[in-house]
Amino acid sequence: MFWLHGTPGSRFLREPGDGYAQNHLRVFTYDRPGYGLSTRAPGRRGADAADDMRAIADAFGLEQFGVAGVSGGSSPALAAAALLPDRVSRCATVVGSAPFTAEGLDFYDGMDDFARDIWLHGLEGAAALEADWQAMMDWVNAGMPELEVPEDDRAMLVEAFDESSRQGSAGYVDDCLSDARDWGLSVEDIQAPTRFMLARDDGSVPPAHGEWLVRHIPNAELMWVDGGHFGPRHEAEMQLMTWVGHGTVPTS
Repeated sequence: MFWLHGTPGSRFLREPGDGYAQNHLRVFTYDRPGYGLSTRAPGRRGADAADDMRAIADAFGLEQFGVAGVSGGSSPALAAAALLPDRVSRCATVVGSAPFTAEGLDFYDGMDDFARDIWLHGLEGAAALEADWQAMMDWVNAGMPELEVPEDDRAMLVEAFDESSRQGSAGYVDDCLSDARDWGLSVEDIQAPTRFMLARDDGSVPPAHGEWLVRHIPNAELMWVDGGHFGPRHEAEMQLMTWVGHGTVPTS
């Protein structure tokens, strides 16, 4: 299965410990364009992620695979499910939003000011997003104060965020610009079983986003966990990933 990092993030975003091995999961992570070691792709859309995952899957001989994304990795996960229907067996997103262009959704209703400002800056352009990225990096460099997660999770997040800035703000800016426009796909085309996990205290993704998604995807389910945007939700997230990763059909 693929596990897609958020905004910002890198290939180092993962579940600490031996949970993957215990649950018999083979998990692929990679730097999305502009992050870590991956070449920047200015003007990219959510749909472009499907080609990246197809290329990686082909390189490893994966006929079928599950895909899950967290936060800003949600639109790439949905892109793979919508555009690679013969390859994606199951899909899941964690604290991920509905499409910015979703019809019939009051996108900002119930969203906190911080999250709403980031979306608005995405509409304004790259210059407006630079300050948001710097504020995020300042928070990471300060040790992510007020974030209540286990120390191994904190260390993993610091590593992932540090690597995300290898190319400066490139990946973050392109993510935000991409998400605040048409993703280049229709979520209604997703046929794979799909689960959306939202957090009850997350001011970034209001409940209406999850409700809109399950109304528009044929085989979708909405799940709720305690906590905020960053968790902690280790057990629930591992159960979700296990569901995603065990949905493939053996090819030999």
